[in-house]
Amino acid sequence: MIENRKFKLSVFLISAFAFLSVPAVACTIGEEVQAELPFNATDISNRDRLAIADIVIEAKKWPDAEIQAVVIAGAYKREQNVERLKEIRAENVKAYLRELGIKDDNILIDRKTFTDEMVARNSDGALTVHQVVVELTPICKGSCAWLCGDSRVTPKTRAIR
Repeated sequence: MIENRKFKLSVFLISAFAFLSVPAVACTIGEEVQAELPFNATDISNRDRLAIADIVIEAKKWPDAEIQAVVIAGAYKREQNVERLKEIRAENVKAYLRELGIKDDNILIDRKTFTDEMVARNSDGALTVHQVVVELTPICKGSCAWLCGDSRVTPKTRAIR
């Protein structure tokens, strides 16, 4: 019985050592745009549309991967008709992403109401509120880990070995 325990312990230790000696590879792949809209406005500016188009162009370079878009459509608590603003902003961004070729099923919307604790103030006291954030990430069959070593992809963080 003692021999059996020693054998199991030896197998466990050898397996653990083998697992730990293999380098782990990880990276972060994604694109992001943050847009600050005038208070109570729902239209995305041409500048912000170009920024969104630029990240979609970059994401379309990901080989053998679909694109998932996570959209934060928010409104600052002191804007008028907060719920309506969040809804219209979400629909505007979603429609634009569809125009750019992102599949409807791959667009996730998160509506947020921003409080004073969630926004930044400039040195002059003016608020900086990014009411719209678009984050693109790859969707791969199985895992996207292989993209970390692909020369066509620029990871946002470097590989960990």
